[in-house]
Amino acid sequence: MEIEAKFIVSDRDIFDNLMNIDNINRFDVQDAVAKEFKDTYFDTVDMAIYASGFSFRCREKKDKVVYTLKSLKSSSSLIHMREETEFSMSEKLPVKEWNNYVLKNQILGIIGKGTLLPLFSVEHQRTDLQVYDGQRYIAELSFDDVIIACDNNNNKSYLELEVELTGDGTEADIHEIAAFFTDEIHLVAGSSSKFDNGFELYMENIRKDALSLDYVNIPEAEQISFSPIMDMFEEYNVELEHARKVAENSLQLFDALKPIHNLDDSLRHTLRFAALIHDIGVMTDMKTHHKAGRDILITSCPGELPYPLCLFLPWTTFLHKKRIDRNKLLKLSQNKIFSKIPLQMQDDILKMAAILRIADALDLSRMDSKIVDIDLKKEDIVIKVKGPGADIDTDRADTKADMWRLLFEKDVYFREDY
Repeated sequence: MEIEAKFIVSDRDIFDNLMNIDNINRFDVQDAVAKEFKDTYFDTVDMAIYASGFSFRCREKKDKVVYTLKSLKSSSSLIHMREETEFSMSEKLPVKEWNNYVLKNQILGIIGKGTLLPLFSVEHQRTDLQVYDGQRYIAELSFDDVIIACDNNNNKSYLELEVELTGDGTEADIHEIAAFFTDEIHLVAGSSSKFDNGFELYMENIRKDALSLDYVNIPEAEQISFSPIMDMFEEYNVELEHARKVAENSLQLFDALKPIHNLDDSLRHTLRFAALIHDIGVMTDMKTHHKAGRDILITSCPGELPYPLCLFLPWTTFLHKKRIDRNKLLKLSQNKIFSKIPLQMQDDILKMAAILRIADALDLSRMDSKIVDIDLKKEDIVIKVKGPGADIDTDRADTKADMWRLLFEKDVYFREDY
């Protein structure tokens, strides 16, 4: 259990002066130690760890790597209490190779076969000071100069003081120390963790993506209801492992095939949500679930995806099933709802649907096939796939690459990797 108090320090001079503090009322403060390290927070494409009420980070120090699973739940008071499980090792390793079975099993129990992907990083310049009550080591003060960085260079920096209770301390001790900083130094209590701040920036980036895309004549927003994607998964009984795998495949294809599809990087998150939600209509109407899913997503959207990006989802869902030919695309262009979408957005929807179709096909077997190589150097694209169901999935992917072949000159072929 982690017990701590946080304070935002808005003034650099106050921050620097506090690092030289030598007493807090009756407590002694000593042994300042300067550190630098970097935290990277991870989750699956469907944010399974976050949905389970935790954050997961890898902290890289000079001599070791520390993995931490921490509860997001904390009290609303000045003092925060959160569950925390961590262990350290000499190098970064995949979860399945850890020798700490408690944390390993806890993480795998949440993510299943999902791949952990970086969300954002947090760089620290930290000065730690130890707080004593006589011989009792009761707390640690951490003065953090923080920079949070996401993948589109939208960074956030701030100064923060953490007061963390140590083994010899009591809750009365930390309350007394916290009162000193609020009542005498007049610091503002911080209610958000570094994960909270980083996740807020992460979501802000998605919202900025929606504004950065230069679509003209976007139709006015209709009556669309927004719900957290996990709520939509539950409401429509989405097959989570398949949704997650298709999203992982989609992102891998998006990144590797960027020189050909030329989609804006801002659409990467939209493709992730499109992949996660593509089978939302299965339990409504299995036979024509692509149509059922389209109809659901015309009026409903994951709350994590803002307008107008939510306009992509009904049509990537509609286009992920059945064979595609030019007549079907022509008919779609005449649809009274689709035709209102700007032409550039229509074009982007078709490209994303072409990627999603391949990503979906590569998990037809549900046997965890993995894309091990995407070679663009030859005249045609060659995608190598490995796994016990690779023969099934590559055959299906070849069929569902029909839309890719309509849109792009560079053909694509699929090979089983032995």
